[in-house]
Amino acid sequence: MRTRVTVAPGGRACMLERVTWLTPYTAQEIAQEARRAGTGAQLEVSVPTSTSNAGVAAIDGLFAWLRQKGVSVVVRREDREG
Repeated sequence: MRTRVTVAPGGRACMLERVTWLTPYTAQEIAQEARRAGTGAQLEVSVPTSTSNAGVAAIDGLFAWLRQKGVSVVVRREDREG
């Protein structure tokens, strides 16, 4: 999967991007990065097009708690495999 954390503190955009397998450890790291980015940050998670609806929903649920911390979470399928 591919993740991107973006935030625009003080009008300057910052971005942290990674491509990794989803494991409990990497999910925790990604969530911590997004949380540290603070209110107004966005976590984008791109999964392969072959990911089932249940898989997309599970990944969304994994990061859903970040929304309560002011981080926008978007989980989507990639336009192409890769």
